Amino acid sequence: MSLSLTGLFLGAGASYEVGLPLVWELTTELKNWLTPDKLRDLNAGWRTQGGGHSDEVIEDVARILAMPDLHYESILGYLETQYSRQSQFQQEYHGLYSWLVEMVYHLLCIRHTKNVSYIEQHLSYYEGIAHLAALNKPLWIFSLNHDLITEALSTHYKIPMNCGFTEETITLPRRDKSGAKIGDLKAEIISGEQLENGVMPFFQVGTTGINLLKIHGALDVFTFRDGKDLLRLLPVEDSVSGVIDALRAANEELIYIHPAAPKRPAKATNEIAYADDDGEMQFLRRTLLAGAYKFDSRRNQVLPPRLLDYFKSNINYISTLICVGYGFGDIHINQVIRGWLEFSADRNLEIVGPGTKTIPPFLLHLAPQIALKDSSATEYLDTTAGIQRSKHDRIEKRLSVYIRNHGIKAQTELHEFMGQHLEHLTSMLVEKVKSLPIRNGDIDLSSLGTTPEELAHSWMTEAGGNNDDVLEAFLNSKGA
Repeated sequence: MSLSLTGLFLGAGASYEVGLPLVWELTTELKNWLTPDKLRDLNAGWRTQGGGHSDEVIEDVARILAMPDLHYESILGYLETQYSRQSQFQQEYHGLYSWLVEMVYHLLCIRHTKNVSYIEQHLSYYEGIAHLAALNKPLWIFSLNHDLITEALSTHYKIPMNCGFTEETITLPRRDKSGAKIGDLKAEIISGEQLENGVMPFFQVGTTGINLLKIHGALDVFTFRDGKDLLRLLPVEDSVSGVIDALRAANEELIYIHPAAPKRPAKATNEIAYADDDGEMQFLRRTLLAGAYKFDSRRNQVLPPRLLDYFKSNINYISTLICVGYGFGDIHINQVIRGWLEFSADRNLEIVGPGTKTIPPFLLHLAPQIALKDSSATEYLDTTAGIQRSKHDRIEKRLSVYIRNHGIKAQTELHEFMGQHLEHLTSMLVEKVKSLPIRNGDIDLSSLGTTPEELAHSWMTEAGGNNDDVLEAFLNSKGA
C-alpha cells in the first residue's frame, strides 16, 4: 500500500512561526490568568450561584497549578487521574477538567480571531507546503494541532483540501444577542456510523490536494446529535479571514436564549448551546483532546477513537514522513510511527525542529531510516522547495521569534537600541554636513563629484545601513 509519496506530521512547533503557541507558552498564558488565588475567587463566585466545588478539591488543584514543572497537558492529566481515583469527588474533578479544556480552547481561539492580519501576512512563510502539495497527489497531512493554520494555508494558496467529511452539509442559525436570526453558518458532517464503517472519503491517489487528518480534534470540529456525529465548520467566504470568521461566529453567534433568563445566553461547559431553526436547544461539543489519556481504552473521550485507526491506516500511503515540531510525547502516536517505519526498510522519517540532535530512544533501532533536521519549520520548508527569502523577510522572521521569546523585555531593548542608533546617526550627519564645501554661502556638491542621492546612500551605509541593517545589528548583538 505504501507509495512514493511524502507526507507531513505536524506538532505544535509547526505553527509557531505564524503566531500559535508552544505547549509551555500556552501554559504560561493559562497560569498567568488562572493563579491559585484566582481559582479560589472563582469558586467563591460559583458558590454564590449555587455551584462551586469543595475546598479539598480546589486546594488540590491550586497546589498543582503552583507546580512550575507541570505544563497544561500534565495538569489536565492529573485531573483525569484524580477523577479515576476519587469516588467521592469524581464529578468535581471531571467538571474542572472539562472547564480547563474549555479555557485552553478559548485561548487558542483568541489567538486566531484577534490576529487575522498577522496570520495572513505570515502564511507565505509556509509556501513550501504548497510546493509539497504540487509534488504529492494527494499530500497527506496528519496533525496533532487544534489550530486552523493548514485550513488557512489551503485557502490562501487555493489548494483543494479534504478533511474526511462527506459532501452532506447542514446550516446552523447565527443569532444576535437578542436571539434573532441574522444568518447561517455552514458545516460539513460525517455520521458516527460512517466513521465506524471506514467511510471517511479522503482524496484518492492521483488527486491534487491536501488530505488533512486532525487526530486530536480541532477548534472548528464538534460532535453533535447526542455526540454521535461530527461536523466541521465551513468558511463563511473563500479567504483566510473567512476561515477564522466561521470560528468566531460559532463561538459568538450560535446561542440559545432561555425564556427564564432572556438577558444572557445559555452556557454549558465545553459545549456550545444553540437554538436550531425551530428554536429548540441543541449542543455542539468541542473536540479538543488534551491530558494524559488520549485514545486510552480506560477513559471515555469526546472524539471518536476510530480516528486513530484512520491514522494507522492512511499513513501507509506514504513512504517518507516529515515530522515537524513534534516532541514525541504521545505514546499512542509514537507506536503508530514506529510500526509504520518498521514495516519496510524503504520508509523514511525526517524529524524537523530547532535544536534537533538526537533520535528518540524508541526509534534508535531504526536509525538508518531516520534523518534529523536542526531547523525551524519554515526554514526547512523553504529549503525543500528551493525558496530564497529576501533579507527583509529573514530579518522579520528572526525579530518576530526574538520578541515572542522575550516579550516586553525585547521591545524595550529594541527601543533603546533604535534610540542609540538615532543619536549616532544624528551626530554623524551633523558632522558630515559641517564638513561639506561652501560656495557663496551655499553647500556645493559639484566639487565632490557626486549627486545628493549618492551622497545620502554613502552616509547611510557608513552609519550602519538601512532599517533592515539596523535590525540585523540589533539581533546579532543579542545572539538571536
